[in-house]
Amino acid sequence: MAETRAQWDTVAVDYQRVAKLGLNEYNSRLLRFWSEKEMIFPGARVLDIGCGVGKYGVYLAELGCDVTLTDISGEMLRHARENMSRFSTPWAVYQCDFDRVSGEESVFEKGFDLSISTMSPAVHDTPTVRKMSAMTHGWCFLARFAHWRQPMRDEFIKRLGLPAHAQAQSLDSDPADMLKMISEAGYEPTMEYVDYNWADTRTAEGFAEHMLRRTDALANVSLQRAIECAKTLSRDGVIEDAVYTKVAWIYWKSEGRT
Repeated sequence: MAETRAQWDTVAVDYQRVAKLGLNEYNSRLLRFWSEKEMIFPGARVLDIGCGVGKYGVYLAELGCDVTLTDISGEMLRHARENMSRFSTPWAVYQCDFDRVSGEESVFEKGFDLSISTMSPAVHDTPTVRKMSAMTHGWCFLARFAHWRQPMRDEFIKRLGLPAHAQAQSLDSDPADMLKMISEAGYEPTMEYVDYNWADTRTAEGFAEHMLRRTDALANVSLQRAIECAKTLSRDGVIEDAVYTKVAWIYWKSEGRT
């Protein structure tokens, strides 16, 4: 995962912009789920693996949790420190490649009541599932995109004369693959699906810049060409980029470090 550090640094600005928008319906539903399942409570120690800019860290700290945030990206964690700076409750950030940590580092030594990894590739195979579970004496939780439909992005790619985006097929198999890995690690996972839809409004220039940052298939497209193409999609100078997704919530109980 070390080769992705620069890519995550590049898109940190997008994650921070979304985090500044605050709670949405999906985030609120997820927090209620964790609370109703008694995965979180005041004073709970929570580990967020692949935390990005610490969006969930902020929500959890507001609920009185002791939060530890880890990510491979220094730029993501720079924003996370800024976002967490107003809290006097315990919190920490730690930059690492989760593949490379032993789990015995001092930041992990007390263990966690809940360990989460939401929409992150940090927990991606049986060894990382085992490592996450070993740090946790309560619940482990993964959120993974299981389906993604983004019509404006697909039309943009089509108008550029490039092959259709191949994201959907890889996402469809991901939750089943994770269930298999968790079972191989010796745990009994539960999974449920939830819908998560949103729309972003951007200028043609902003849309083009966003697409170039976030879409590998556009790596060889110049910014000027992307902007000119984006202008053909805009209405009254703006583009509404709607995204329709289905998310798999996967969770299991661990009797790790106490």
